[in-house]
Amino acid sequence: MLQFLIDAKRALSAEEKQRDRDVFISAYNDNERVKSTFNEMNASHKYWWILPDYGYGANEYPPGPCLVDSLPENEAELVVEGLQRSGLGNPDIKRVCVDITGFLHPHILLLLKYFKANPVEELDFIYTEPDHYSRKVETRFSLTETVTVRQVAGFEGLHNPSMDHDVVVIGIGYDHNLIGQVIANKESARVVQLHCFPSLSADMYQESILRLDRVSAVSTQNAVDLNFFATANDPYVTAAVLHEAVSLLDSKQRISNLYLSPLSRKPQALGFGLYYLSSLEGRAASVIYPFTEKYSRETSAGVGRGWVYPIVFS
Repeated sequence: MLQFLIDAKRALSAEEKQRDRDVFISAYNDNERVKSTFNEMNASHKYWWILPDYGYGANEYPPGPCLVDSLPENEAELVVEGLQRSGLGNPDIKRVCVDITGFLHPHILLLLKYFKANPVEELDFIYTEPDHYSRKVETRFSLTETVTVRQVAGFEGLHNPSMDHDVVVIGIGYDHNLIGQVIANKESARVVQLHCFPSLSADMYQESILRLDRVSAVSTQNAVDLNFFATANDPYVTAAVLHEAVSLLDSKQRISNLYLSPLSRKPQALGFGLYYLSSLEGRAASVIYPFTEKYSRETSAGVGRGWVYPIVFS
């Protein structure tokens, strides 16, 4: 059993946004769904994090005194410093809410890891869906061609020198170039794809499939062995499906090294982190990610449904 699968998601209603919380944290970008949620949330202290990955200058910062800027580029250092500057060292902070909509996937993983080591009384992660992506199938999330595929800090597993049955599980999203980079980096590994289905909307699923077709232009050396499906907006289901997929593969032939790569939507990345922290620490398993220098500040239009993901570490 996964120890994190305790509470189910709930809708981010108007009443939910007005609940009393001590700290609310969000990563600033130009998406309407990020800005509107920040303005509507109620908390004693609200913090905008200015991520170096978006490349904002000081003259572009949002108004307000609670800005956390000049953060380190390393994902682990960024999260630790950001949380310290957001008051999380204060023992009186008991109710924390983090909006993961504007954060990058590695940051989401590190936020989970931090709170597992430093739990608070009440922890909610929230996510707001887009109405649609601004450029449909041509939407780009990474803006530079230089990509470094490496382990996410804090999610580096042990390495098994026997690599005869390495497996890479990829959360399938829009960015076909990044997917191709991960596949090429683990060219001897079996590829398992985790799709969002049903997706946030029918057109988004079709767009992601069209983008996935382009991966073959990047790398054709790896055959896709298995496809699994998890809902786009439920990290608890994602964690359970990952558990099922890895257990199935391991039962057929012992996995030598397992690599997880969450490249789909933010709730799915949260599910990857929940599964890893509950089942894979200390094993020959790691989370890998295609890091690039700059990410798009605005990828979506409109504001869709919002969700609350209570996180309970037992």
